Amino acid sequence: MEYSKRELALVFKELEERGVDATIIGNTSVELALGREVFEGDLDLFIVNPSPIAEKKFFEKMAEDLNWEISSTEIGTPSLLIPLEKGNLIVELYENYMDLEIPIEIIEDRVEYRVNGVKVKSIKPEYYLVLKARQGVDLDKLEKYISSLKQRSLNTKLVEYAASLYPEDERELIMERLRSCGLYIT
Repeated sequence: MEYSKRELALVFKELEERGVDATIIGNTSVELALGREVFEGDLDLFIVNPSPIAEKKFFEKMAEDLNWEISSTEIGTPSLLIPLEKGNLIVELYENYMDLEIPIEIIEDRVEYRVNGVKVKSIKPEYYLVLKARQGVDLDKLEKYISSLKQRSLNTKLVEYAASLYPEDERELIMERLRSCGLYIT
């Protein structure tokens, strides 16, 4: 599934108009930093406010008002199914819940892009690398993103910082996975 910058901006515009504070935490964060015009897969958002779990009815009402469908992620948080010109976009709404743990420092240090005149907030691509390495899945995708970011600009200090926000045993595993994908930090 693919979606355009225009469709990304539409999602953020609708969320912002309803007071939803959302930050991209998935691979779209890297694709934005790389200047891509079209994004692959779903859209993963960390919702600062309102809570997608405690305020689930808010998101159900929003989906109904916008003629979007609502479902659930694999960990039980809401997801939105948004019709596009070609197909549908799945927008997964997350907060720190169950095995998803993103240090608030990563969210607070987000970057803002102007996409079709709309403010789009995203974690820095270096933080995505750490989150993906911690997750331990799609390491081939992680390797591809590391290679692409190294060709442009990759701040290894940010990678080290993000990894340092996790306990030592997790940090070591994160750094080992990053090394196995081609990111060597001295």
